[in-house]
Amino acid sequence: MSPVIDLGELRRPEDGDEPLPAPPRRPPGRVARVVALGVLLLTLAGAAAPTRPPAPARVPAPPGAVFVVLAGRLMVADGPSALNQGGRVVTGYRLAGGAPAWRFALPAGEHVLGLTGAADGLLVSSSPTGVGDARSTLLDPATGAVRWQQAGYPVRTASGGVLFENPRPGGTGRVLAVDPGSGAARWSLAVPPQGVAYRWDDRGVTQLVLVEPDGRVAVHDADSGARVRTGRVPAAPDGVAYRYAQVAAGLLLVEGASEEVTAYGLDRLDRRWSVPVDPRAGSWFTDCAGMICLRDQVGGAQALDPATGRGAWTNERWAGFGPTGGRLIAAASGDGPEFDLSVLEPATGRVLGRLGRWRVTGREDGSGRLSGLLGLRRLTGDRTLVGELDVPAGEARPRVVLPGSWAECADAGEALVCLRPAGGLAVWPVGR
Repeated sequence: MSPVIDLGELRRPEDGDEPLPAPPRRPPGRVARVVALGVLLLTLAGAAAPTRPPAPARVPAPPGAVFVVLAGRLMVADGPSALNQGGRVVTGYRLAGGAPAWRFALPAGEHVLGLTGAADGLLVSSSPTGVGDARSTLLDPATGAVRWQQAGYPVRTASGGVLFENPRPGGTGRVLAVDPGSGAARWSLAVPPQGVAYRWDDRGVTQLVLVEPDGRVAVHDADSGARVRTGRVPAAPDGVAYRYAQVAAGLLLVEGASEEVTAYGLDRLDRRWSVPVDPRAGSWFTDCAGMICLRDQVGGAQALDPATGRGAWTNERWAGFGPTGGRLIAAASGDGPEFDLSVLEPATGRVLGRLGRWRVTGREDGSGRLSGLLGLRRLTGDRTLVGELDVPAGEARPRVVLPGSWAECADAGEALVCLRPAGGLAVWPVGR
């Protein structure tokens, strides 16, 4: 899937372009290059002007459509405004030329939650419009044939497996691990009312952390499901659920009884440190490329040292940010939809590069990690500049100038796939 990312909470295109706070977990990465003198200023005037691309292939798509490119196919799911009598539809198109290849209809009343790649196939996640469990269907990207189905929403593991989370009220939900090739169940775990927290590395989930309301904690291996550690933390203050019970930077963060959050090391479930939080500020914690960021609804950011819990840096300038490639990409406060973007060093908050003014579009892999980031900038004469945002290197490289206005774009290697705000996709053969 290819949601628009405004350096705040990852949202689908229909949710709008205004930035919200950053997503909870992060980064795959490419090799970082040394940034001279710690500050790299992009000067677009000195860069070679991108040329106008050849005419694109046109692919029908409603406004807010969800799309992804896999195995030479462009897969498009109807957006929220396209609920037909027979249910929403996922259509596969040949990337070269845009000719339709297959069509998969969801059951009546279901809507698409996301499209993602798994086991060399296309995983379609959907849910009933009313009450009901989410469903995931693995399709052959070449033919659209159904390979298998499972209940729940998918989460990728570091070993290449797939977990399906199926939360339900009252702690009756489960998380299920399947063989990605056949869809056969391998193991399952009951999910407490608090839900499940995940420990991630650059490839996916490595551990599951289950916290019961009475303070019992169990850490499970994401590959085998085996319980690798148990311990206790203070019980939830209300005896029902914690406001904070999450994993960041290898720590379990749990709400205490006196408006504070305490960190426990996941390796031994030993208490490390505590920090006060203001419940009125709507504060929350996120993993910031190895640091822990404390955010609130007012804006700005405070980065905490995960070893001590002490503040490492604070900056009220940033309206939103997201880790990728071992760096932070941050958007300055101001009016959207385009924002002045900078690359930060996570440990110090120091600006390593200035990317210029862009609206960010790209992909999210299910963990909150950002990848394939592109920047869009409106130009005079109803044109859009598309730039490649290389966060590890602290660079923005102009890619192409497209005629017209575009809601989002995805990088398909030798082509760009872009969606118009009013609907309709274009496949631009722009090369590299």
